Amino acid sequence: MIPSWFVSLQKPAFTPPVSLIEPIGAFIYVVLGLVLYLIWQADLKKKDTKICFHLFVIGLVLNVLWIYVFFGLRSPFIAFSIIILLVAVILCTIYQCFRVSVLACVLLVPYLIIAIIAALINFQIFVMNPNIPLILI
Repeated sequence: MIPSWFVSLQKPAFTPPVSLIEPIGAFIYVVLGLVLYLIWQADLKKKDTKICFHLFVIGLVLNVLWIYVFFGLRSPFIAFSIIILLVAVILCTIYQCFRVSVLACVLLVPYLIIAIIAALINFQIFVMNPNIPLILI
C-alpha cells in the first residue's frame, strides 16, 4: 500500500498513477525471481556466475533499502543516493549476466528502465518538495 505521504507530494507529470505503482513493483519482483532462477541454474562454482549472483543480491538489497528509505523514512534525498547506486549495480549485473545467461541479461533491461524512471521521479520529488527534511529522525 502506497503511504498517504507519497500521495500528498508534488510529483513530476511523468509519475505513473498510484494505482500502477504496486503492479509495476509486483512485475519487477516476478522478473527478478526469474533472473535469480536463471543465475541459480548456471554453475555457481564458476567465477562469472558467482560475481553475477553477488551483484544480483547487492542490487536486491539496494532495492529493498530504497523502498524503505523513500517510503518508510520519507527521505527522497537519501533514497536518491541509494537508487543511483542501484542503477549502477543493475548495469554491472546486466554486463556480468551476459556471460552467464543471455535471457537473464535481457530480463534485467525492463528493471533497469524502471529503476532509471524511478530515480528521475525520486530526484524531481526531492526538488519539487523543498520542505521535506533531508533526514527524518
